[in-house]
Amino acid sequence: METPNQHYDTVSDDPLYTIDWSDIENAENDYENYLDAIETFFRDDFENDTLEDEI
Repeated sequence: METPNQHYDTVSDDPLYTIDWSDIENAENDYENYLDAIETFFRDDFENDTLEDEI
């Protein structure tokens, strides 16, 4: 049986990306922007709806 050539001892030089709890805890949500994006999505979907035209 062959063994795969895997090297588990390889260390990456890339720095780890970490998030502090304070970054999450103090984040402010932009609800107005979320609502605008949702409204735009549904408006575009409604305007580009081709199912009704095919029926």
